[in-house]
Amino acid sequence: MSLTPQINTQDLANLVRNWVHYDNLASSLSKQTTNSRRVCDDYEASILKLLQASNMENAIIQIAGGRLVVSEEKHSTPLSVSRLTELLHGYYAQKGGVDETPAILKHIKAARAADVNVNKCLKKQAAVPPLPPPPPPGGTPQSKN
Repeated sequence: MSLTPQINTQDLANLVRNWVHYDNLASSLSKQTTNSRRVCDDYEASILKLLQASNMENAIIQIAGGRLVVSEEKHSTPLSVSRLTELLHGYYAQKGGVDETPAILKHIKAARAADVNVNKCLKKQAAVPPLPPPPPPGGTPQSKN
């Protein structure tokens, strides 16, 4: 008597087929989004360049559903470990005294290592061609003339 539940292969096949379909769709949409954003950014740069060359940076452009105005966005540099290291070294250089950067980073890294979540997921891998059959016993076959 087996304690392992029997798997319904038809249900599994349907689930896999649907997963593959939507994974391919998500991948395709992601590529389209990336390409669309790149083209849109190119148009934006051209528009801003033209407005600046024409001394019309304060122009308001009427479009269907609203208007376009030139504005400024500020983006902070992402806080990476290397950036945090630079900032801490700068802080201790300005403050004077002992630079505790290595000890602080060691503590942060240890705390982050303990904060890891592991989740199971499906990953698509490229198809691997089958291995050739093994040679017959006794070495490689000799051709007869």
